[in-house]
Formats: sequence, structure tokens, C-alpha cells
Amino acid sequence: MNLYLQFALRYFYKKDDRSFSSNAINLAIIGLAIGVFSLLMTISVINGFEEVLSNKIIRVDGKIRLKTILGSPIKESEGLDSLIINSNSEIKIKPYIRGSAVVFKNKMTEAIILEGVDYLKDYNGIGIGGRYIKDDEIIIGNSLGNNIDLDSNEILMIAPLSDFEGNPMSLRYNKLLVKGKFKTGMDEYDKSLAYVNIKTAQKLFNMRGMVSGYIINSNGDLDFLINDLNETINYPYFLESWRDRHQIIFQWINTQKIPIIIIFGLIALVGVINILATISLMINEKSAEIAILGAQGFQKNQIRKIYLLQAGIVGLIGSLLGSFASLFCIYFQNKYKIISLPEEVYFMDSLPVSFSYSICIIVIIMTFFVSIFSGLLPTRSIFKYKVSNLLAKE
Repeated sequence: MNLYLQFALRYFYKKDDRSFSSNAINLAIIGLAIGVFSLLMTISVINGFEEVLSNKIIRVDGKIRLKTILGSPIKESEGLDSLIINSNSEIKIKPYIRGSAVVFKNKMTEAIILEGVDYLKDYNGIGIGGRYIKDDEIIIGNSLGNNIDLDSNEILMIAPLSDFEGNPMSLRYNKLLVKGKFKTGMDEYDKSLAYVNIKTAQKLFNMRGMVSGYIINSNGDLDFLINDLNETINYPYFLESWRDRHQIIFQWINTQKIPIIIIFGLIALVGVINILATISLMINEKSAEIAILGAQGFQKNQIRKIYLLQAGIVGLIGSLLGSFASLFCIYFQNKYKIISLPEEVYFMDSLPVSFSYSICIIVIIMTFFVSIFSGLLPTRSIFKYKVSNLLAKE
């Protein structure tokens, strides 16, 4: 084993209840562990919010939507879907129709966004499972159903607003059968979004043979997919990603991310400063041992390396303990949902946390080197000692 490492580890193995430095080492490790734990938990919560929200939005809106600049309908005969499928990317595409409508039940009314699709794929996460929607059927959000006291297999009156001119008498009323409810976990969607099939939507909005656009999904990278499709798509069509549609939310998350990480990073820095104080205390307490090492031929730079390595070991142990503690808490939060959230405010019913191993490794490595760097200042005092004076004092 390396000689310097042997000396550094000696302070951990030595059992001396009267040693202030031994207690200081333990406190420095605990303080640093708390700081690293706080930093990793904060990063995990921010990443969790962004990841869960992104997945929910993609599941509802799709990754990319193709439509016209002015929002005018697209003729199915134009064959845009075939053109897109022939691009270089592996994608899935489906047409959609979107429009505004009003639903009625007794004296209650609600404005909704009505979306026509051929098939609701993998909606297990929002409570309805993959299914085809039959003609004159509608699937509504859970919050919308609660607002107007509507259950499955009831008849719902709906009036599209595409031709509305200000006179309620001009509305065309239609009857649709409520075939199910869905729950996205985002209350704004659950109370304002409903699904019908393409044919029913075309009939309601007078768009026979036309669609509002196409929903494009792919497992590939979003930026690469957009760049690839832009080589195929020309004016007056354009691509709108889920990030573009919800950029305000994610700008807010990114705005909050930097100051929060800085604040909790300062907490971790306090733990590093404790290491500085601990090394200073050890050098003062172990002055006799420093003198003995000097008398045996150790150079002052060699003695300094021992204490720098000691600072690094304290930083490494503290960061590892903080990392394991955060991983432990994240595991239990994800499994048992210990901390719950009001769904109508946060778009999710429990605190989302997503542990990033790459960030954790970066934090551990940075803490190790910062801890060594923090030991540079107190070890300068070693060069002030004269071995003869220290030995005479002893």
C-alpha cells in the first residue's frame, strides 16, 4: 500500500476518544454527507419534475405535430403522411383533427378541446388503455366528467364552435355516447380535452376529407428528427414539437434550476469548509508526529501530501455516504410515494424524483478534488514548523 495512504488511513483506524481531531473528522464527514445529500436530492427532484411532465405531455400530444402556418385544414389527398414516412427517420404518424366545442348536460356547460384520432395508443398511463373509438362515441377527461356529473354510457350533447357567429341559435347540436374517461395526471388536460374518432370529428367540424395535421412519434432524438423532417416539409407546413407547445413551463423549470442548485451547492461547500477546519486542527494536534516524521527524513512536501490525501479521503467518504442516502430516499419515494402533491397544482400526485448516476459520479469526483484543494491552505503551516523546535517542545 502507498506509504502516504497508510499514514492517512491511520487516523481512521486509530481509536482515541481523547483526540479532538478524530471527532472533527467524523463531524466533517457527516456535514459533507448532508451537503451532498441535499444537492443530489435537489437535482433529482428537478430532473424528476421535468422527466415526468415531459413523458405525460408526449403521451398526450405526441413528440411533433405537423400543421399549416395559419392553422388551415390539410387535405388528406395531399399525401403528406406518405411523404413523411419515406423520410430517413423511423417514425409513426397518425392524422388528427382538433377544434373547440361546448358540451351540455342539463343546465351545465363546459368549453372543451375536441380531438379526433383514429386510435388512442398505449394510454395505460392515463387510465383507458389502447383502444379504437367508434363513430359517435366520445372519451372525456376525468375532471370534465366530475365537473358536469357525467358517467360512462351516458349521452352527451356537444356543439362545435367552428361555425359559431355569436348567435347561440346557430350552434349545431350533436349527441355522443360517453364511452370512457381518462386521467393524464394533468388537470388542465383532464378538464378540457376529449377524444372522438376521425370520422366523427370531420362530421362535427365540416372537414370531410381534411385533417388539422399529423402527430409524429419516434424513439429517436427530437432535434435530429426535426432536422431530418425539415428537409422534407416545406411552406406552408411547419413542425411544432412538444417543447415548442409548452416552452413556458420548461423555461420556468430551467429558470428555477440554476439558483436552486447554487443554493444547495453552497450547503455542500459548508461541508468542504469543515474539512479545512479539520485539517487545521489535525496539523496543530499532530505537531509532534510531524516533527518525528521530519526527524526520520520526511520532507515537508511529503508530509503535506499525507494531510492532503487525508482531506481527500474525508471528502470521498462524505460524498459516498450522501450519495447512498439520496439513492435510498429516492428508491422509497418512487416505490411508496411517501411525499404526495396536489395534482391540480403540480400535474402529478406525488413528488417525482429521478436519480442520475452520471451526475452523482460527477459530484463525487468534484467533491474529492475540492476536498483535496481545501487542504492546501491549512497545510501551509507545516512549512512554518522547525523540527528542532517541535522536538524540544515535546
